[in-house]
Amino acid sequence: YRWCKKFCRNLWFHKFVAEYYPCKLIKTADLDPKNNYVFGYHPHGIIGVGAQANFGTDSTGFSELFPGIDMTLMTLKLTFKIPFFREWVMAHGLASCGSKSCDYILSSAKGGKALMIVIGGAAESLDARPEAMDLTLLNRKGFVRVALKNGAHLVPVISFGENEVFAGIPNERGSIIRKVQHWVQKKTGVAPVVFIGRGIFNYAFGVLPHRRAITSVVGASLPCPKVPDVKRGDPIVDVWHKKYVDALIELYNTYKGKYMRDNSPEIRLF
Repeated sequence: YRWCKKFCRNLWFHKFVAEYYPCKLIKTADLDPKNNYVFGYHPHGIIGVGAQANFGTDSTGFSELFPGIDMTLMTLKLTFKIPFFREWVMAHGLASCGSKSCDYILSSAKGGKALMIVIGGAAESLDARPEAMDLTLLNRKGFVRVALKNGAHLVPVISFGENEVFAGIPNERGSIIRKVQHWVQKKTGVAPVVFIGRGIFNYAFGVLPHRRAITSVVGASLPCPKVPDVKRGDPIVDVWHKKYVDALIELYNTYKGKYMRDNSPEIRLF
């Protein structure tokens, strides 16, 4: 399994995909391979391009920047019900984002294990549009419980440019379109995102993503205490969730001037 994952993550065409945008991975602090980590990725965007390129593969040098850290990108359970595609993502080491999968990955006593969760999920993809940084995060605390239960470190990641690769239709919160999208999402678990990309021979309309730089900045880790019996609603969950949110906002404000345009939006939490 290990050699298969390493081989697939380093397939030559992954670098061509990453260079198309281009994607870039920035490290702001070292991670000790003796510890385990829960990475939180923001924002989701339409399809999570930065998460796939920078963390689902080694196309931008994750293993070189963070030696000794075995990264696993978590994805929807639905992914593993699609024949052939299921085998493809499993070969790359992707895993279901269920709590049992997370606990299994972080159970290593030797350390050096990391998993990445795109925190906002399908709900956040409905807010993906250029020049916006709207994050579904205020009530997303499951990843914090996972970190506390296993004594793992929380690592905030902000991706500049993720929302720029596709243009979305106007679907402000409270609009009829948004209400329909929420209804479909609740019934199916999949967000019915309507987006506009580019074509092969034109830049105005199509389903291909635009070539926009995507820079994923990895913040310093937050060492959580180990609380094996942590439960939903425990005060300690709120404490570490707030620490994570504060660290994420600080990370965004520190680097937005460098990796976004001059009119970089303020981060909004929902």
